Amino acid sequence: MNQKPNIIYILGDDHRADHLGCAGHPILKTPNLDQLAKDGVRFSHAFCTSPGCTPSRACHYTGLWERTHGVNFNSGSSLSLEHWHESFPMVLKRAGYFLGWVGKDHVPVGDGGGSGQLETDFDYWYGNYGHTGFYPKDLFEDGGLYRSSEKDTQVELFAEAVADFLSPSERFRENAVEPFPVRPPDDPFCLCVTFNLPHVTGIETMQQREDDDDLYKSAYRDKAHLFKPPESFVSYDDSRKNPKLPPDLYSGVYLKCYDFVKDAESLVEQQIRSCQVVEGMDRFVGQLRQQLETLGLADNTIIIFSTDHGLHFGEHGIGGKCFLYEEDIRIPLIIYDPRQDKDKAGQVRDEIIAAPDLASTVLDLCGQDIPSCMQGLSLKPLLDGLSIDWRDELFTEQLMDIQNYPRHESVRTKDMKYIRYFARAEDPEQEGNDFRSTLDNYQDFLHASLNGEEPVYEELFDLKNDPHEMHNLATDPAYAGALNHLRKRLLVLGKEVL
Repeated sequence: MNQKPNIIYILGDDHRADHLGCAGHPILKTPNLDQLAKDGVRFSHAFCTSPGCTPSRACHYTGLWERTHGVNFNSGSSLSLEHWHESFPMVLKRAGYFLGWVGKDHVPVGDGGGSGQLETDFDYWYGNYGHTGFYPKDLFEDGGLYRSSEKDTQVELFAEAVADFLSPSERFRENAVEPFPVRPPDDPFCLCVTFNLPHVTGIETMQQREDDDDLYKSAYRDKAHLFKPPESFVSYDDSRKNPKLPPDLYSGVYLKCYDFVKDAESLVEQQIRSCQVVEGMDRFVGQLRQQLETLGLADNTIIIFSTDHGLHFGEHGIGGKCFLYEEDIRIPLIIYDPRQDKDKAGQVRDEIIAAPDLASTVLDLCGQDIPSCMQGLSLKPLLDGLSIDWRDELFTEQLMDIQNYPRHESVRTKDMKYIRYFARAEDPEQEGNDFRSTLDNYQDFLHASLNGEEPVYEELFDLKNDPHEMHNLATDPAYAGALNHLRKRLLVLGKEVL
């Protein structure tokens, strides 16, 4: 227990919370993640606080809400060096940890943005900034950094790098663009593995190439008839006739890459491919755990599995993400600490967990002081099986006003959710909006709604009786008390994360 534990922090991309066997998916098979949950702890009510790739990933690493770290696609800014230096990877580096990164980087840091800062700060780097696609080598004419891998498909290519990080491979390194450092065997390590799956960019670039694993060509296709639209699915045509939200907030037009929700056949294909790649990630976890056992590292290596946010599959007539409905903000979360008492293994905790909690948790598990700037809570007491006072409310925010996503924020309790929306800076009816036109608004967005800006639309949902958020109760007199209470609580919670 006096030895510093290793950390392997695995993030998916747009991985829905219900896309795990242990979370009840009726078709998808994830035996290795299910076993990880049995050996560790699964959190059934884990949430991102900003349902977009860049802001949510920044929340994961810094332990901050977006209002504080101030980074989004329309922010025109990068994560400050001040915030980055207090992120959990950098705190661990100062504590003597060897840092490794494999996969997608989507958090711009420092004056230059992009991945330059992370490439410098991580000791072992095998990744690229932005989307990776299903065949990462295709990003570069000669395969670029990824030419070291024998495999072409993303999961398997990343798996080769992870294997090399843990135990150097002469074959992997012989084609390296630059020499890979050797992990010091006596130093603790922190390895971040960041998949670009099951994100649509990875899914839509799948080609069923001859050399692809059969998993990515045939798995689940014999079960196509079992895939059904979600319970709250609304067809595109119906959503245009009876929109979920007022058209001046959300016109119902979404990015073309999410057109798969427009017809049953393409939706089924997306569901099949999502299951294929998640099973691939599951297989990666199994192989990883086996290698840790072989190398004698398993008993001192903590594994965290989560994602940045979820994704709509046509619920409410929506394609994409960046909404504060359950489909987008709920995320899978499994934490396995082999040092944990065995009688605590297999817990399923239902406390409200926020993505910023994970940075504090990592540092606490590693015996490091948690920086005072971190806003998340350590999950260590919950992992230890304790019953403690815990948050019963969660503030979430969506500060993009581009790509037809409305700016809004919410407070969620165990049984209720209140969402309020603000006037658009972007014209939701104008396709092809240039997001640069709203860059100047972002800094105002960080404070305006908490400094008196009035919402233009509100929603209130009784999650206990309406878990799919189909019935807006904001104008129901019977819920006026609950509405007013949550309006007040939202302001309090929002100002706490400024």
